[in-house]
Amino acid sequence: MTKPQQTGGASVRELKAAALDALIKQELARKRASDAAKTARLRALRLARDAAEAQKAEPAPKPKRAARKDDTSV
Repeated sequence: MTKPQQTGGASVRELKAAALDALIKQELARKRASDAAKTARLRALRLARDAAEAQKAEPAPKPKRAARKDDTSV
């Protein structure tokens, strides 16, 4: 068996491994960005839902009615 020939200091196997590593790193970066966007979207939806529920839970104050005058002096 012969040793693999090295050209320019890096073997073909090392170059392929480096290229594959770069592709994997790009894919991981895309996945992280996708997950971050999904998390931000869900957080915004949750905050909006909580705000709507809080608004429903606090009924608007009813205006006070004027006191009735009883006319019993007839």
